[in-house]
Amino acid sequence: MAHTPPSNAAVDASTRPQGLAVIHGGDRRWKTLTETANQTYAQGEIPLARTAYLDALEEAEQLFAVALIQSCRFPAPVIYNVSCHNLAELAERVGDSREAEAFYRKAYDRLIEAARSPATPLSMRIACVQHLKQSLAALAQHLRSHECEEDVVDTAIRKAYDVAFDVFRVARHAEQADNDCPHCPIVSS
Repeated sequence: MAHTPPSNAAVDASTRPQGLAVIHGGDRRWKTLTETANQTYAQGEIPLARTAYLDALEEAEQLFAVALIQSCRFPAPVIYNVSCHNLAELAERVGDSREAEAFYRKAYDRLIEAARSPATPLSMRIACVQHLKQSLAALAQHLRSHECEEDVVDTAIRKAYDVAFDVFRVARHAEQADNDCPHCPIVSS
């Protein structure tokens, strides 16, 4: 459960998008919430740990939303993955495999959705694909350990591979076209 939180970075206040939660310290609030959850979990206070992990996930969702529209120095896909996986592992440890699967799927689906979207900046799409590997591995392991049909796992794997290939193709095209291709709008930052 004690995932090592990513390094700290700040979001420049002058470029902060309107309408999103104010993120003063980059991922600092998320780190604090996650550390609090880890500590309360270690002390055996499962309900308090769950609440803190849910608060950390809410913060991760806000950070992810910012990263979808502007370049950020904090690793939003990692933060989102860790938050979902902390809750999934907690649910698994208290015997709620259905909730655990829901959180594993939440991370997997969010990364797939962001990577697939042409509106997502290319650097974020690439980061989502890079961290999709961990998300897919955790989901597949969970599904297999709960005797899910193999075709469900195979479908998730194929979907991840397809999205990764598409993002790789777009990134390669952007590189070849030097981000200046009139027939293919690519958001590269």
